[in-house]
Amino acid sequence: MIEAGSSLEWQEVPRPPGDTAPPGHETILFRSHDRMFSCGFWRRVPETGALEPPFHEIMCLLEGSVAIDRRDGSTLSLGPGDVLAAPHGSRATWRSLAPVRKFWAVHHGP
Repeated sequence: MIEAGSSLEWQEVPRPPGDTAPPGHETILFRSHDRMFSCGFWRRVPETGALEPPFHEIMCLLEGSVAIDRRDGSTLSLGPGDVLAAPHGSRATWRSLAPVRKFWAVHHGP
C-alpha cells in the first residue's frame, strides 16, 4: 500500500535522442509476471515531445499542466485530476507547461 508521505524509489528515465531537458524519473509500483502490464508514478520538468507510446497507456495527472496538440489541430488542456488515454498508435505532441507528476498504467499487447 502507498500512503501519503511514503518514500518511493525513483529511477531516471532514459531521454529520447536530442532531448536536452533534465531527465524524468519514475517509480514502478506493480509489474505483472508476464511484464505485459505495469503501473507507477512519473515526474518531469516542463518539456515538449512526441506522445506516440509503443504501448497502451492510461495516465492521471496529479500535478502540473499539460497541453496535448492533436494531429487534427485541436489542443487538449489537462490539469490535476484529468485522465488521458493514449492507445498504441496514437500520435500527438505533449507540452508540459509546469512540472508534471502523473500516475500511469500501461499494457504491452494487442
